[in-house]
Amino acid sequence: MAIKALLFGSIGAVAETSEIQREAYNRALANAGISWSWDRDTYSELLEQAGGKERLAMLARATGTPLSEEQIDAIHEDKTRIAGEIMRERGVTPRPGVTSLIEKAKADGIALGFVTTTYEPNIDAVFEAAGGALKREDFAYIGTRGDVEAGKPAPDAYERALAHLNLQSDEAVAIEDTATSVMSAKRAGIHTVATPGELTSGQDFWQADKVVESLETTAGELRREVAQMLG
Repeated sequence: MAIKALLFGSIGAVAETSEIQREAYNRALANAGISWSWDRDTYSELLEQAGGKERLAMLARATGTPLSEEQIDAIHEDKTRIAGEIMRERGVTPRPGVTSLIEKAKADGIALGFVTTTYEPNIDAVFEAAGGALKREDFAYIGTRGDVEAGKPAPDAYERALAHLNLQSDEAVAIEDTATSVMSAKRAGIHTVATPGELTSGQDFWQADKVVESLETTAGELRREVAQMLG
């Protein structure tokens, strides 16, 4: 069946922001008087758990730290504010091949989706920080954490996107950057390509249909096998 939608599944699939998020978490935790400080290796491990609030709750349980739901919400809200400020100040560059793949999809009449389970302020910050390199109006569907009851790896986010676009699962291709998010797309029956980020390259992407280091070659051209996914 012909591919009718290209679904980028997370902020990390379109732009490398992991270090910004880590910095923002550490600053938010310090603001809250929490003594955790996450280095790259620690944050890399934490990225195996989808969802910032879920990571905070998991660590609270694991370390015996008494964090209430209200405290977790406040820390996460502060982190989101800080990350947005950093992104807008420093700017965000799309990952290699992302803009080329978007342009190919548009030229071929293929709908674009942004199937995240992050929160609206994070999405706003990325589009604004990209300075026109990523355009909200190019996307026929943009999902947030507030749109679904269960976050990734549950398939809810992708199932909602397919329903919104009136598509069957074999009419879409997903691009993801974490193993948990790949699982979400595959549970929805979607052909999925993994492009690991700087802090997720050590994850096991066994469920992905294809794993590529980058969407483009070292010569700066869109990878043939990636372009062929769209037909």
